[in-house]
This record gives sequence, C-alpha cells and structure tokens, in this order.
Amino acid sequence: MAQWWLRLEGLLLAVAAVTAYAAAGGGWVAFAAFFVLPGVIGGIPFRRAARRLERDGVQGSAPAQGARGRRRPAGEAPEPLVPRRWFLLYNAAHSTVLPLLLGLGGWWLAGRVYLPLLGWLAYIGLNRALGRGLKLYPYLRSTHLQLEEAPLRPRW
Repeated sequence: MAQWWLRLEGLLLAVAAVTAYAAAGGGWVAFAAFFVLPGVIGGIPFRRAARRLERDGVQGSAPAQGARGRRRPAGEAPEPLVPRRWFLLYNAAHSTVLPLLLGLGGWWLAGRVYLPLLGWLAYIGLNRALGRGLKLYPYLRSTHLQLEEAPLRPRW
C-alpha cells in the first residue's frame, strides 16, 4: 500500500512540475535537457555493470583480478561492480533535494528560480511513478521502493 502512495506522489510531482513550467512559459528545449540530465549522469555505471553481469555471468563481483591489476587472495572479498561513489552520485541526481536547493539558491541570490530545474523534478517524479527510486548500495537494481535482487557481492 505504501508503494502505491509513493508512486502516486511521484506522478503528482511530475504533473505539477510540467504544469508549472507550462504556465511559466519557458522554452521546452531547456526543460528537456534538464529532464534527461539525471538519467544520463546516473545511468552510465549501472548500465555498464548490468552488461558485465550478463557477459560474465558473475553475480555481483569483479573478476579474480582486482581493479589495480593485482590478484585477490582467496579470502578477500570481491570488489563491487559499481563503486559507492556512483551510488552517491546517482542518488544525488535522483533526489528532489538537489534541484530544490539549486532553485532556492537561485531565488535567494538572483531573485528568480531557474525554471528548467522543473524538468529535473519532473524526471524524478516520473521515475517514482514508474517504481524507480534511490539505489541501495551494494544492490544493482534494487531501490528504496523495492528490493529486487541479491547484493552485488556474493555471499561466501
């Protein structure tokens, strides 16, 4: 039931952002650029990791040779496919906090809000409406809205 409410909340956020932008009369190219920006920023490392999982068939770990070219000892935990910094970047780009802070900062410093930030909020709202949310480290596809898979590190 709570997941349904979160999806509805995301849909309402997306509709409100698009409606507010249309009422303000801004240019749709800038809106579209900010709409796709979080997906481009956050999606690259996760797409690479998903392709690597399909190719290697390894559930959640890097190959036996580490990222720095050294072989891992037998008891050492494998490296996750996606480093923690990418989870942090993804979550920053897909959270409503950053566009709202940028909008409030622009309003406070320049006396106006940069309207294409509403495109960013619309993207976040649409993601929530589709059931996508903030990524949970070290999971690859699981979000704060749903837990779908085992962690990126195998259970030894």
